[in-house]
Amino acid sequence: MSGKSQSLAALMAGAAMALTPGTAHAFQQEQQSFNLPRQDLGDALRSVAAQAGIELYVSARDLEGRTSSSLVGRMTAREAIDGLIRGTGLVARYEKGAVIIAGRSAAETPDETPPEEIIVTGTRIAGAPAAVPVTRVSAEDIRNGGQTDLGEVARSLPQNFGGGQNPGIGNSQGAPNENANANGASTFNLRGIGSNATLTLLNGNRFAYTGVSSVIDVSAIPVSAVERIEIVADGASAIYGADAVAGVVNILLKRDYDGLSAMARVGGSTDGGNVQQQYGLLGGKSWASGGLLAAYDYSRSTATKAGDRDYAVAANPDTTLFPAISRHSLLVSGHQAIGPDVTLAADLLYKKSRLRSATGYSLTIPPDEFGLDNLSTSEIFGIAPSLTAELGGDWRFKASGFFGTDRTGGFTDLYFGGDLLQRTDKHFFNRNLALEAGFQGPLFELPAGDIRIAFGGGARRNHFFATSPTGDVERRRDNIFAYGELLVPLTSPSQDIAGLHRLALTGALRFEDYSDAESILTPKLGMVWEPVEMLRLGASWGRSFKMPTLYQQYSGYSAVLARAARYGSGYPASADIVFAAGPDSRIGPERSKNLTLSAILTPARGLELTAAWYRIDYRDRVATPIPSLFGVLDNPLYADLVTLSPGAADLEAIIDGALLGLENGAGRPYNPANVVAFIDARDRNIARQRYSGVDLAMRYNINLASGKELTLSAAGSFLKSRQQLLPGAAWTRLAGTLFHPAHFRGRAGVTYGSERFSLSGFFNHMSGLDDDRQAVPVRIPAYTTVDLTARARIGSGTEISFATLNLFDRKPAAISTALPADTPFDTTNYSAAGRFVGITVRQEW
Repeated sequence: MSGKSQSLAALMAGAAMALTPGTAHAFQQEQQSFNLPRQDLGDALRSVAAQAGIELYVSARDLEGRTSSSLVGRMTAREAIDGLIRGTGLVARYEKGAVIIAGRSAAETPDETPPEEIIVTGTRIAGAPAAVPVTRVSAEDIRNGGQTDLGEVARSLPQNFGGGQNPGIGNSQGAPNENANANGASTFNLRGIGSNATLTLLNGNRFAYTGVSSVIDVSAIPVSAVERIEIVADGASAIYGADAVAGVVNILLKRDYDGLSAMARVGGSTDGGNVQQQYGLLGGKSWASGGLLAAYDYSRSTATKAGDRDYAVAANPDTTLFPAISRHSLLVSGHQAIGPDVTLAADLLYKKSRLRSATGYSLTIPPDEFGLDNLSTSEIFGIAPSLTAELGGDWRFKASGFFGTDRTGGFTDLYFGGDLLQRTDKHFFNRNLALEAGFQGPLFELPAGDIRIAFGGGARRNHFFATSPTGDVERRRDNIFAYGELLVPLTSPSQDIAGLHRLALTGALRFEDYSDAESILTPKLGMVWEPVEMLRLGASWGRSFKMPTLYQQYSGYSAVLARAARYGSGYPASADIVFAAGPDSRIGPERSKNLTLSAILTPARGLELTAAWYRIDYRDRVATPIPSLFGVLDNPLYADLVTLSPGAADLEAIIDGALLGLENGAGRPYNPANVVAFIDARDRNIARQRYSGVDLAMRYNINLASGKELTLSAAGSFLKSRQQLLPGAAWTRLAGTLFHPAHFRGRAGVTYGSERFSLSGFFNHMSGLDDDRQAVPVRIPAYTTVDLTARARIGSGTEISFATLNLFDRKPAAISTALPADTPFDTTNYSAAGRFVGITVRQEW
């Protein structure tokens, strides 16, 4: 070690010994408001250190010519410093009340703690500039919004759609394979493309699928353990693989939490039902070479029934609009250095939940006499270990793995005449195993900086098992993959080139080979251009893909014999047809092309404006090719799906492959000679969808006198989407119609307060929908709600929070239904909760 380094280390150690443990605790845990523009990196670091009251040790040589990014928001001093030096090649070492920052070569000493891993959503290269805006939701944002469940967070985002797999989905709400309530899981569903077209990660890792839709249940993650959520609404299959057609959501956990906190929350809907209780514990301990975090959360809520809501008079009063749910969640996350350059880390997640609901088949007879009683249970377990090694020369190696299972069980009881007519047991089992390894580092230096590369590969295995009255499904899917990503900086701020403050190109390529599909190659290109310091322009183009779910592909089809007269004209009374419908093992990947153009403007201190225009061309979507079989033989659009005068051998092959053989709906014996046509209505890769729109966002942090702060935020998403079911068929609207996303969703808020108290208000607006299920569409009006949250700190470490969501008790519009069992409003866009009032008490030690 050089003399200069020895003096620096000694100075740091002396300062650390002089500081009290209380100061260290505040440094690690307490959040503060930072509002720094882009400036000299040294000035930014000194501002953070002065505001946080900590000692800063850094060489002027290491800071020479470096410019910081803007720093806006509430965070700990450690988070602020890590954000400022991210991508610079500098390393921060933290002691009690002090931080030492140095170049990686100076920092590599035998007693040094390795730097914590930098997780950047949307890229595998640390420090790579984002070609599209990254939406960030912090733990503070979640608490100011009165949200205590990540499902609530997802449903509040303008880019997200409430359809998919969510606990509030009712009966007959759009396509059954898209909108489901299998086990009370909550999922992200960007753009409304589908929950399994949004890839959700935990600390950058995949986790166990749940139910039948290859999605991750985010409600399993205790919200108290979450540091922030990062959302990239752009196709990312070239970076992460399948399922990232609409984008990627990365849930990042608190890494170095020091202390213990407990919380209790009670609340309920003022219209009745939905009485909620929630209790949680969060504990963490960090030390010089690592840290450990553990969180436990228990919650339960009573059912919301149709009889509690005046807009649900078309349903049986005992029918459940929102199920009764109880949930236990446990999360453990830790990291430990095992040398100066190697760190081990692991995240473990466990959830056990229970859901109960009922559906009445009559307006007056209770469901336990004529209706359904449903019980669903779910148990999720997952563990994701990783090893990170600093290899020298700013190169890093990371190996990670994941093993997880999800078991969904329960039953559905059918009652008729007061008696139990039938019990149907259900069991879904998912098991996921993944192994991955990769490198990242600089290739060579350009005047603007290093050309950096990330590359690696791995393997995944998904196993799925399901039981059903028609038979069991057990399938496995294996895939291997390799990827590469490149960052090429063309100009940098240190070069001071007019009109080219920063210019960088990015590219990625990924190869995937599946056991049940052809190999897939997906590219992605990006460009970041900053003509001046306060304006960043970005462009991103790429291809993405999604594999069909194993249930969707392999659960089997039905073959039915029917009389030809209903399906075409001019056929004799003795003529029959055979049609096949349902999942088909021949389906393959769905594919998309994504284009995004974006701008980020920081015209004033604390103010950030973002805009992004996007277009997604989604093809080969798995869909049922024929919406209605009535008259199909006379419609030339379906000629390719009809085989006239099929041979007996061909019919026998279709019948042999069906789940239940031939189901006779003709009312007479099957005779191949009388079959005039075979109609193949099995699901296939046919549909084409197009999505386009604009996302806008604004955030303005204003520091006021006496330590007060005012934060203004607004975000809106404009969406157009349409679908063409078959080549030559008419395009039909998706967005703006019932059970699909609205054309516009927005959320605007204001938060005012200080360290001792805060008051937040949010306005949520959704444009109207068209109920196009009828010949003359019915307009459903726009919908606006207001949420208020007040938080106050009392004494030492005690916080009391009051939340009123949907303050003015806005109610969903009733829709027409065919049966009392149908849910009488659009549950994909509206909530049955109504006005909700809750109180939360949190104690920190």
